[in-house]
Amino acid sequence: MVLDVHAHILPGIDDGAKNLEEAKKMLNMAISQGICEIIASPHYSGKINSERIRELAKELEEEAKQLYADFRIYPGQEILYFDSMIEALKAGEVLTLADSRYVLVEFMPTASYKKIYQGIRKIQQGGYYPVLAHVERYEAMRREEQFLELLNTGCLMQMNYGSIRGGMFDKQACWCRKQLKKERIHLLGTDMHGSNHRTPVIEKSMDWMRKELPLDYLKKITWEQGMDFVRQGKK
Repeated sequence: MVLDVHAHILPGIDDGAKNLEEAKKMLNMAISQGICEIIASPHYSGKINSERIRELAKELEEEAKQLYADFRIYPGQEILYFDSMIEALKAGEVLTLADSRYVLVEFMPTASYKKIYQGIRKIQQGGYYPVLAHVERYEAMRREEQFLELLNTGCLMQMNYGSIRGGMFDKQACWCRKQLKKERIHLLGTDMHGSNHRTPVIEKSMDWMRKELPLDYLKKITWEQGMDFVRQGKK
């Protein structure tokens, strides 16, 4: 079983699924790969209110259950860090992951380590738990001492499945696999955006992880950590 914590599958609200038809295709692909629960994480833009995201997640869950009876879709957002983010979270204008205290946050790929570190600390000081989206994208996080310092703050690291499956000469895939072998990654997500590009295809990545990672760690990053969010959100 796989819980996808990072998915742009809600139709028509960001650069993910364009419409319901494409969202259904993405669901079919996800189910065929063993994904049975999703935290929908459209980009925060201020144009779509949080209640609309909740409605869409519920509507799409009903469609998903026609394909897989126990399929669940929870509301969430991917948030490009901004200075008044904590206030927006507390006001309910921005969604956490599955109504937990965990926040999926991203920065620009070229953001300085100082900006990333300060943003993460402000989220923590505001009473939330940051999950750094697609950690492999940030130039600043390729420096070992900076990666470890941020890790030691308690920030959770999310990696995309697609970044793992490259060949032995793919520098990004090699870096990602190194972090996984050292058990530094807390969560995996598809970051799915469509049925023809950035798709929810995880099979090759899962094949590598099943061979190279301890089973208990693999279960943690593909299922258990995400379910912690779900359980916390229900309290």
